[in-house]
Amino acid sequence: MSNRPLFEVPYNFSLALLPYYKRNMERINFLFLPPYREDSINTRSSIETAKRGRCYMPTTRAEYEHHLQSIVSSGLRYVVLWQSDNVISEQILNYYCNLGASGFIIANDCNAKIIKDFNPSLLVVASLVQRLCSGITQRDFHYYDYVLLYYPFNRSLEGLKRLSFIKDKLVLMPNTFCHVNCPSMHHWFPSKEKSFNPKRDCMALRDSDSYAVHSGLISPDHLYLFDQYVSGYKLEGREYSTKVIKFLCDSYFNRNSGKEMMETMLGNDIAKGIINEMDSMPLEDYYNRKTTDILDVL
Repeated sequence: MSNRPLFEVPYNFSLALLPYYKRNMERINFLFLPPYREDSINTRSSIETAKRGRCYMPTTRAEYEHHLQSIVSSGLRYVVLWQSDNVISEQILNYYCNLGASGFIIANDCNAKIIKDFNPSLLVVASLVQRLCSGITQRDFHYYDYVLLYYPFNRSLEGLKRLSFIKDKLVLMPNTFCHVNCPSMHHWFPSKEKSFNPKRDCMALRDSDSYAVHSGLISPDHLYLFDQYVSGYKLEGREYSTKVIKFLCDSYFNRNSGKEMMETMLGNDIAKGIINEMDSMPLEDYYNRKTTDILDVL
């Protein structure tokens, strides 16, 4: 287990989650969480789900800071999601570093350089909002410690092999429930002018048959296929309840069979469709469905 890639795990501002994470420290690289709500936007600012919990944010800065201090006191480290394209200021960097932040997940190269110039020891992670796929072999990632790849790479083992030159930086999000072709920006940053309606806008919900074929999900017991090509995994789910986050972490930490996890999170019908699709072909073929598309744009 010691040689397996580590996990980046979500923090939902529930202190009850910290003892669980502390018990599993050897599996965790760091926690990720959004900035205080007045400092910047984040991709889950307006998402609420009655079934899985809600994306809670502390209502005061004092409450927010208490959570950060509790994480550090638990012996865990955290990074801050700076997903805005706005330039990150020295004031912001000082504020979060003074609260024990180990780094930032950021949306552009400009902020990556600013952070490394400010303190080279800070972790800099390329956010999913960069949608890294097309042209990735031409990018310069020397300011980044980790690079979170976009959904299509979850279905392209061969594509990952082509990125071996930055293997030590690569991170996948195995528990994404998004359609592998999802454009994402609409539901990451909805607005009053362009609201997000899941039944209308979510590719996974609009066509469950297509979703079964094009799911971005990597089953926990299939991580072994990806281990040699990446440095780590990010488990999404800041909007989930503590119970659900623990369930997802247990599933992936222990590499359990994906059946229970899929049925719990997606429902029996969609889970059955994905499992049937996986069983219909060799797993290497299943996890290479997007390879032709990816190799065309690398």
